[in-house]
Amino acid sequence: MQTRLLVLLILFWLTTASGAIAQPPVKAPPSTAELKKNLARLEASTEEENADWNNLLVKTTRQLVAYLRTHELSATAAKNLGLDLTVGPKDAASLKVFTFSFSSGGTRGTIDRPVLQWKNAAGQLFAYAPFVECSFYEIHPLLTPGRTLYLLIGSEKGDGLCDTQQAYVIELKGNYLLLDHQALGKSPLLLLCNTQMTFDAAKQTLHVEFEDEETIIDDQLRLTKCGYHRKPGANELLLQFRGGRFWQNH
Repeated sequence: MQTRLLVLLILFWLTTASGAIAQPPVKAPPSTAELKKNLARLEASTEEENADWNNLLVKTTRQLVAYLRTHELSATAAKNLGLDLTVGPKDAASLKVFTFSFSSGGTRGTIDRPVLQWKNAAGQLFAYAPFVECSFYEIHPLLTPGRTLYLLIGSEKGDGLCDTQQAYVIELKGNYLLLDHQALGKSPLLLLCNTQMTFDAAKQTLHVEFEDEETIIDDQLRLTKCGYHRKPGANELLLQFRGGRFWQNH
């Protein structure tokens, strides 16, 4: 499991190292029927079950991104396609997360892949699929004058010993999605095992509660890499957002 999480984090860094994600020209989106068929094929399949599987994943992800650049979907329409929908705050950006899933074929069970959709000031739709495996169920605006930042909170099965909780900070800037903002210590992403993450919007505070002593050592290593630390014997961590970053409360 540690190797799997390390690979995911390395791939995450490689795909976010360039910072702002520009939108390539929009190709003709697939038909609803074609997209639904391919999403269903992925959902019924197992990760890398044959030589063509990765091609199906890449193709379907690109189709979904193209589709979301030209379609606004209700919760019912998303469900009909085989997608889970998480809706952000009612603001001009109208940020949404659409999630599709497939089987890992192992102890992880289901793997979730998110695609983000938002609008620029003119109301034009944009979409992008970051290399993150997580089902994000909460979207919170972060209070930063002159900037548009959001905190996404989600969960994902790691393996039989680890259920990950993930906090992910993104920034929207018109047509661009910025993925390299080091809001969580030294990273835009904080991934921990067997914890509970909750966000107090009024206090702009992320509360991390540790639930499993067996994985705390590994979590401490991940916290250290982000510039945070867990006090000896403490079962919680408080991170307050101010000045564009989450700072540990001492």
